[in-house]
Amino acid sequence: MGTVANGYRAGANTFPFIDIKGNVRAVQVKQFDEQNHTTGTDFLHSIIEKHHTRNNKPLPEWLEAYTKQDKRISCLFGEHLLSKYHSNPVALVEAPKTAVYGTLYFGLPETPESLIWLAVYNKSSFSFDKLKVLQGRFVYVFPDLSKDGNTFKEWETKAKEYESRLPSTRFIFSDLLEQKATPLQREQGTDIADVLILRDWRDFRKQPIQKQPPQLEPEKVTKVTKVTHQQNIIFSHVEPLPKVEVFKTERIEQPQNWSNDIAELENYFASIDLPTQPVKLNRCSTITDCSLFIESHFATVKANNGKRTFLPYLNRLQELKQVLTINSN
Repeated sequence: MGTVANGYRAGANTFPFIDIKGNVRAVQVKQFDEQNHTTGTDFLHSIIEKHHTRNNKPLPEWLEAYTKQDKRISCLFGEHLLSKYHSNPVALVEAPKTAVYGTLYFGLPETPESLIWLAVYNKSSFSFDKLKVLQGRFVYVFPDLSKDGNTFKEWETKAKEYESRLPSTRFIFSDLLEQKATPLQREQGTDIADVLILRDWRDFRKQPIQKQPPQLEPEKVTKVTKVTHQQNIIFSHVEPLPKVEVFKTERIEQPQNWSNDIAELENYFASIDLPTQPVKLNRCSTITDCSLFIESHFATVKANNGKRTFLPYLNRLQELKQVLTINSN
């Protein structure tokens, strides 16, 4: 993030959209009032283009090519963090400002269970092309309020379809705002940042996020399942506690004990020279540090042996083994 120093957007904040490979796809420029409400929105490329036009200067080649793109905001805000935190769950919101507030209040991830706060950009950006990069993760979704709850309903419907196309991915919706909102808040499109800003961020750092109790038996859920407010993992310390809606669209078979799988994987990784270059795990994920990736994943699966919530960690280790085996042939 940064601040515009000069010109008609002086003092505005910049929000860079950086993809998982570290490429800057777009830089949004926003101005806020003292209550942190948006008073102006722009993009850095647009500001540069206007500057050249006003001064009768030709556009740089890169800018001409950039403005001809169909999609300029083609990644999530904060997406670059996925390459650093390979398996952490994600808190997904609409606007970059909201993701920043989430990070300020809850902090950057300190454990494999800590949340990464990402944003889609706007209501219509909750698309498969953007969200496919989250494959294999638990995604906790916090839609902004809308007059008739359409945003929540639209995103929830889309997420059900995306789950069927993204193996081992779960979208879990919090209806905190929907349950507690006033008509005025719906009219204003209140988001979770508007709730957080009313509270002291230090209170959120003091209390650890509750974990959902693991389900020991595999199950098949074919409809939206209501989860009581005591199980809300994000705002477990806010009274009254909200409900969370969870839905699952496919059956996950889980072994009761992964000790044999873990031992087999440990023997394999110990017997090879780990690559020092980035490894493409799948079309949505690239491992930048194999040694760190393996170490953190083994720590997680050993500490949570047999718990279905942590099965994606074991799956990713198995997937990495398969990729490295293929690459060595």
